[in-house]
Amino acid sequence: MTSRRQPSEPQDPGSQTEPGAPKTSYSEAEKGLLRKTHQALKRVTSDFDTRWHFNSAIAQVMELTNALYAAEDSVRAEVKREALEILVLMLAPMTPHLAEELWEMLGHSGGLWTVSWPAYNPELARDEEVEIVVQVNGKVRGKVKVAAGTSQGEVMKLAEADAGVAAHLAGKTVVKVIFVQDKLLNIVVK
Repeated sequence: MTSRRQPSEPQDPGSQTEPGAPKTSYSEAEKGLLRKTHQALKRVTSDFDTRWHFNSAIAQVMELTNALYAAEDSVRAEVKREALEILVLMLAPMTPHLAEELWEMLGHSGGLWTVSWPAYNPELARDEEVEIVVQVNGKVRGKVKVAAGTSQGEVMKLAEADAGVAAHLAGKTVVKVIFVQDKLLNIVVK
């Protein structure tokens, strides 16, 4: 007979790993795992609340599981625990019995029905770097990677430096620029 760990008080899965610890205290691997966790939570919440797309919710849970395996030796136990608790809470609507067992194995008592759905942290869910598609007259001519929130002017400079884009801009006049923050830059030329 195996002994079970005494249940501890449930922790808020959205809380920081150490009370009052600044977010800069996370290693890059920990930031990556937390970002993946909160992005998955955001998407699964959306899938359940508005779209009822269980298949994409399961895909997000699988991606988070893979991220946990990949980060296994490079993150602190507290960060792993937060990710695991959120993962189990996301599993609960799809596999309630398995989720209850996992919740108990994490040391919680009272059952999952006593725990409210976690809220994702928008700051942690935000990508630090994004890939912006660059179009010339509506046709994709290149892509640039930039920090999230980069201004239109900076993205335009990087796009003009891209060989694929520059070839389609050479000798032409820019008529209009359509910029969608962190997603798209469309340059209309004549």
